[in-house]
Amino acid sequence: MKRWELALAVIGAICIILGTRWIRRGELPKQDVMLTEGGCHTPVTMIEPPTDIAPAGSVILIHGLSANRSLMTYLGEDFAGHGFRAYLLDLPGHGDNIEPFTFARAQQCATVAVELLNRSGKVDPKTTILVGHSMGAAIAIRMADREPVAATIAVSPGPTLLPQRMPANLLVFTAQFDIGLLKSQAERIEQAAGGNRIQPEDFAQQRAFDLRRVAHATHTSLIVDRNVAHQSEMWAMQALFPNISPETLALNLDLATYETYMRGRRRLAGAVIGFLGLLILFPLAASLAAKIAAPRPAEENVPHPSAVLALVEGICFAFAGVLILMLGTPFKFLHVYTGDYLASLLFIVGVLSLVLNRKDAAASLSFDLVPLFAAAVLGFGVILAFGAWLDWQLHDAWLNAPRWLRFAALLLILLIYCYAEEVILGPVQTGKRRAFRFTIFLLLRLELWAACAVAAYSLASGQILIVILFTFLAAFSVLQRLATDAVRLRTGSATAAALFSAILAAWFIAAVFPLT
Repeated sequence: MKRWELALAVIGAICIILGTRWIRRGELPKQDVMLTEGGCHTPVTMIEPPTDIAPAGSVILIHGLSANRSLMTYLGEDFAGHGFRAYLLDLPGHGDNIEPFTFARAQQCATVAVELLNRSGKVDPKTTILVGHSMGAAIAIRMADREPVAATIAVSPGPTLLPQRMPANLLVFTAQFDIGLLKSQAERIEQAAGGNRIQPEDFAQQRAFDLRRVAHATHTSLIVDRNVAHQSEMWAMQALFPNISPETLALNLDLATYETYMRGRRRLAGAVIGFLGLLILFPLAASLAAKIAAPRPAEENVPHPSAVLALVEGICFAFAGVLILMLGTPFKFLHVYTGDYLASLLFIVGVLSLVLNRKDAAASLSFDLVPLFAAAVLGFGVILAFGAWLDWQLHDAWLNAPRWLRFAALLLILLIYCYAEEVILGPVQTGKRRAFRFTIFLLLRLELWAACAVAAYSLASGQILIVILFTFLAAFSVLQRLATDAVRLRTGSATAAALFSAILAAWFIAAVFPLT
């Protein structure tokens, strides 16, 4: 254990305490309920406005593909803080909803949930706003034919057949760095709506429309963008109160109690600070786990492919994998939307890499149980700690029973690829050599993503979700490699590092991708 690890651990603990404090100060009254109707069992989180504010209306938030209601919390709490009662839904196969996912089923259950809220008197359609992101935005737009509401806000809407009539008072956001398919969809909606109409009389006649392009934004960043939240709330107020001047409505929003004390922003900042605190704690945790394994000699003279050979093999195996998967997905039985495809691709690439580099693989293989046990303890500790924190604030990353079953199968599958990756990268180096090794790793992951993108656009694989999740996949890859290198450096075992890496990868796929 080193002094800098102890210092970082102290800073990490302070970040967690500070983040928790900010979250607690920013929380609004919440209630989790289950809406059961028409064969659908939809988990819903209801967020109330501050106790001294009478609700001006209701907002129903529908998440996107491979997301959940937790990811919509920032928007939901911002709306609630400005006088709206917010309802956040979990669609089938997402979050706490364990029912199988299909696009048709997601549309059906979202519509049933809105109908039930209307029929039970929980919401009034005349004062209700639908807010959707990605797939959820497409669902909200299509709902116009069955459940007309005061306004609809579509954040980076996914591809969809447009309804027979456009939703009343429709606001559409599109991101500068969104993929072309989603940008085209937003422009298609604008064309169908007949252009922008934002005058007070347009809101009064329920025919207002606007397409807003958000600079420097990505598909996912829109749902935590303060300007998007503020513009959405302003649009909702204009839809509910078309006879009040926009200037007066804007002043009312700016003076709202919740935002005046910055509690909404502090909750999100607290969640991020706490997450960073957990990251900072990791080096100490890794060293403590390594103590279980006892000191191991550093890896020396471990053979592995050259950087050029590794990159050539990587691109060839990645494209060979997507071509093989055109024949079928071998791990379809996992019933994880897109996750079964990704696991199959990684397995194929891993097997090909190990076969071609079998001598190097044999040289790195070790069945020493002590470092394997240490890596397993650390790996499960990491996913439980981060899963609990993310589940509390940012993302429903705590695995339920069906997802734990997928995790167990994924762990065995991904162990092949993760070990192949350790063999190819070789021992952890120092200085510039370590940076160079890390660059090779990033390029190998980029090759995999590029192969998936080509398969989605040119081979009609249908795996567009991997393209959309680029930011998430990139961030996870960086953190996974940094953590895995720390484990390998401390245990001196490529096998232990591979096991740790596989635990993280299996958790990511099981937690993020929808169940089918």
